[in-house]
Amino acid sequence: MSFYSSEPASSSPKETAPQQESSENVLIRFGDDAPQFWQVVNDGVMGGISQSRIRPLEAGHAAFEGVVSLENNGGFASIRTRASRPVDLSGFAGLTIHAKGDGKVYCLRIKTVENGRVTDYAWEARFTAGPEWQTHQLSFDDFRPVFRGRNLRGVPPLRSAAIFEIGLMIRDEQQGPFALEVMTLGVF
Repeated sequence: MSFYSSEPASSSPKETAPQQESSENVLIRFGDDAPQFWQVVNDGVMGGISQSRIRPLEAGHAAFEGVVSLENNGGFASIRTRASRPVDLSGFAGLTIHAKGDGKVYCLRIKTVENGRVTDYAWEARFTAGPEWQTHQLSFDDFRPVFRGRNLRGVPPLRSAAIFEIGLMIRDEQQGPFALEVMTLGVF
């Protein structure tokens, strides 16, 4: 099972952080080549000056890192990736993310396809990334619809049978440097 539109090339084996998920439950493995599949989207789209990037680490996983600034009405940094076509995850209860971080709260975000179009809004669930490797289980019931940081009402239920985009975001006035190391994103 894979989320990317194409698999990255294999790289030489390296020492890796402990893994908690079996291969069949992994959608995305954040190895050396994974960052090429991710797009950075920061608050510069609204005039902000926050900065972020995703970069491979020698241990075989990746870091989503940067600085969140509240200047110029800013306050968020994010990365996202899309599948080549909607991915059907309706046979699963939710998503997992195997990560460690700086104690800040991060959002795992997904977008779905409704009536043949990718939704303008996202679904997000939050998790706190502590200093030790941990697998966070986020049930599809935990995801809430949001648009530009505001909770939405009156939207159709989350369609786990048509997931098209997955992303990570830091927001909510968590100003300053941040670092989230990610090993895998999967399903349960």
